Amino acid sequence: MTPQEIASIIDQHESWLKHRKGGLRANLSMRDLSGLTLARANLKGANMAGANLHRTVLAGCVLEEADLFCATLDRADLRQANLRKCDLRGVSLRRANLNNANLEQADFRGGALYGGGDHENERMRNANSNGADLSNSAMMNCNLKGAALAGANLSGVNLKGADLTGANLSGANLAEANLTGANLSGANLEGAVVANAVMKNATLVGANLEGVDMSAVDVTGAQLVGMQEGLPPNVQAVLDKHALWIKDQGRTGERAVLSGTDLSYMDFSGTNLSGAELKDTKLVGAKFERCRLVMADLSRAVLTNASFLGAIVDGASMVDADLSGADMRKASLGPVDLKDGQGRPTGRKWPTNLAGARLRGAKLAQADLRHVNLMDADLTDADLNGANLTDANLTDTIIDVAQMDKAITGE
Repeated sequence: MTPQEIASIIDQHESWLKHRKGGLRANLSMRDLSGLTLARANLKGANMAGANLHRTVLAGCVLEEADLFCATLDRADLRQANLRKCDLRGVSLRRANLNNANLEQADFRGGALYGGGDHENERMRNANSNGADLSNSAMMNCNLKGAALAGANLSGVNLKGADLTGANLSGANLAEANLTGANLSGANLEGAVVANAVMKNATLVGANLEGVDMSAVDVTGAQLVGMQEGLPPNVQAVLDKHALWIKDQGRTGERAVLSGTDLSYMDFSGTNLSGAELKDTKLVGAKFERCRLVMADLSRAVLTNASFLGAIVDGASMVDADLSGADMRKASLGPVDLKDGQGRPTGRKWPTNLAGARLRGAKLAQADLRHVNLMDADLTDADLNGANLTDANLTDTIIDVAQMDKAITGE
């Protein structure tokens, strides 16, 4: 195509966008536009499926909702381009420059283009049926909110500072990608390959990391759990390392050890603190609502007026802890079913241990206290309405008949 022909098509397309007489939607599908300069052109909604845009300058272009299905964009200049809701299925963007581009809700899934050649079922070039190929591209500060990147090849891509909030990266290849400072909140990374990726200072709050091996990822300063208002940076850093420790089953990260510290009135709501060590910790008025504290050690902790509303505290140790006035309504303090080294059930249970604990005036309504060890515990004035005390150890427990009448005992 001649430059004049292309200019005419763009002019007609702009008229079409403005609903002017003589306007015509741009049809550049299967065209060879390689190496051309089309900077700042308005091609919103244009048909460019299968087009060859190798090394084409598209900086600042409006390509919102354009059809670029299986197009070749290798080494293309797309800086600050608007590709919002663009159909990029099966595209090849190897070594393209997408710095500061808007790719919000763009579709990068796999695609295979057939037909359009000399033969009815000819398969066209650069069709990436497993996901778009963006390997070694520059995508700094890119807006990829909600983008569909399932199965995409993002190996070696520079995504520094990119916004990938809610993006679908399941099965994507992010090996050696630079995600420093990137926002991956709520992103789906299930089954993604992240070997040797850099995620320094990245935000991964709420991200799905199921089946992801993070052992070779640099997560220095990364945020893996929600930042709570008023939580000191040093405590947040411990929680982030603990989240990784849980995710990789102890292979990476570090178990949270906050024993002997004063964390009173801090809000840990929604945090996974399973296995954490909080012995002798001062946690007056602290919030653990909807927290997971499975097998955590809170022995001798001061937890007066703390809130465990809806928390899962199965198998935890709260020996001699002060839980006076604590709110544990609907909390689960049941036993943990122990498994052997191969993950097989042993038939043995590890009960929550509240031996010697002070639970004076605690709210335990509808709490799961099955098999719990309450030996020598003080439950004076505690609310046990609907609490399940089946098979609980109540040896020398300070509790009256009226309280027991309101509880479920399995008898």
